[in-house]
This record gives sequence, structure tokens and C-alpha cells, in this order.
Amino acid sequence: MNEVPNTAAPVPAATAEYEIPTQSRRFEHQVAIVTGGAQGLGRVIARRLAEEGANVVIADIQDERAARTAAQLSDQTGSMVLPYAGDLSEPGVAERIAEEVYERFGRIDALVNNAAALIRMRLIDFPDALLEDAVKWNVWNTLRTCKAVLPYMLERRYGRIVNIGGEAWRTGLPFHTVLAGVGKGSMVGLTATLAGETLRDGITVNCVSPGAVDSSADGDPDPQPAGFRDPTWTPPDVLDELVKMVSSSAVGIGRPAHPTEVAAAVAFFASHEASFVTGQHIGVSGGMAML
Repeated sequence: MNEVPNTAAPVPAATAEYEIPTQSRRFEHQVAIVTGGAQGLGRVIARRLAEEGANVVIADIQDERAARTAAQLSDQTGSMVLPYAGDLSEPGVAERIAEEVYERFGRIDALVNNAAALIRMRLIDFPDALLEDAVKWNVWNTLRTCKAVLPYMLERRYGRIVNIGGEAWRTGLPFHTVLAGVGKGSMVGLTATLAGETLRDGITVNCVSPGAVDSSADGDPDPQPAGFRDPTWTPPDVLDELVKMVSSSAVGIGRPAHPTEVAAAVAFFASHEASFVTGQHIGVSGGMAML
């Protein structure tokens, strides 16, 4: 797909003053799988868990980038961070990764379902092939990873599943986010129903829904456009309007989230501290959903 020039006006940055520091080593000896962890928000979540002591598996379709990110995070955090490549929406891939992780570590404590594709396009303009791919990337991958890790969590009667949703399904903002609404809305439904299935099994399932996240603040030494700044998936006029909305003091806090602000919420739900919280959906969007 040809890259579209980014003509949007500047947006207030999520500067370092909003960065959430790591608090502890509460994930020492635990194993966490972060899907879509090679860049952007997923990378920051993986780093947060590794900083707090977890052995982290980055499961991502981008094999080379996942390998680079894993090496960088291992050096930065001192924890073991491993890359596993594969398209999680395809049959058998999530099962293979879960099996290999369990064989290596003997446990899977947490799963963070972050992998997704945000494509801002009106539904009427979606080519059928891309429409099917968008549903696969935003729904099937999460269903398959949950199904793949559950047997190992059930065996140990312990597990934390954190689904990454989004506010597009709830706000109905006119930014060509129909597919995001379908995908992220399904995360909320999946969270509630899967939590109900695992209530007595020592497993919690929760959902964190970001709004706009400033992915440029993630400290990635090899950044790529991501999130709401991505000109590849977002038409310039739509990006202009989205940036204006996020920048407006009349809408929520008036800035995008620093990615560590979202990662901190994910880390809580992935921890022992969240043992009595399940089936919940929390918006980390600076009040965007209060529109």
C-alpha cells in the first residue's frame, strides 16, 4: 500500500512527565506472552512486564522486528525476552507458540492480547479481501491465542488474560473506525464471557481500552508509524480531524496517552494484585468515552 503524506497539524506530545515508572519486580519468575509486542504499545507493555521481572514472549507476525525488539528489551531490562514469529489468526500458529513456551518454561502466567490492525476506512470502501483480513487480525487472533493458552492456565489453576480493546466501539466517532469498532467491541464481549467460563479456575480475564496513544513516545530506537499517527492506514483528512479532537481541551484530558500510562493498567490486571478483578473493561483514554 502506498504511503500517504501526513499533513496533519501537530498534536500535543505525551511527554516524559506523563511516563509511569516501574514500581517493583512483582512478575519475578513468571512468564507472559504479549501478542503484537514488536512495536508501539505492545512493545511498551512487553518492556513493562520485563522490567518487573517477567520472562516475556513477543508473539508477532513481524519476525525480524520481533527479534530486534526482544534483543533490545533483554538488554534494557535484564529479563529474558524471546521472539516467536507467526500470524496468530491462522490455524495452529497460536497453539504452536503456546506449546513451545510451555515446554520451555513449564508455565504461562499471563497473556496480553495486543495484536490488531487499525485500518481507518469507510465500510463501503473496504475491498472484500481486506475486510476478511481485518476481521482475522482483530478478532480471530485473540480467540485463537486465548484458546491456545487456556489448557496450560487451567492445569496450574492460575492465569491472567488481558485483552487490549479500544474506545472506537463505544464513542462512535466519525473517523472511519467501523472495523476497529467491530474488533475492539468484540474484545469487551469476549472478556465478559470468557471471565464467566473461568470464574472458579484461578483465571482472570479483563480488558484495557486505550484511546489515542502517542506511540512516538515509546522509546523505540527503530520506530515506525503506529497508532493514530499512522499515515499508511489513515487518510489525511481523517487524521487532521482526529488530531484536532485529541488536541482539544474540550475533549477529555486534551492529549494522547503516554504508552506507559496504558502499560501500567495492563500490568495491574496481569498481576497477583488483580486476583479479585475479572470480567472488567477499563477505559484508559483520558476521558474520551465521556463524550
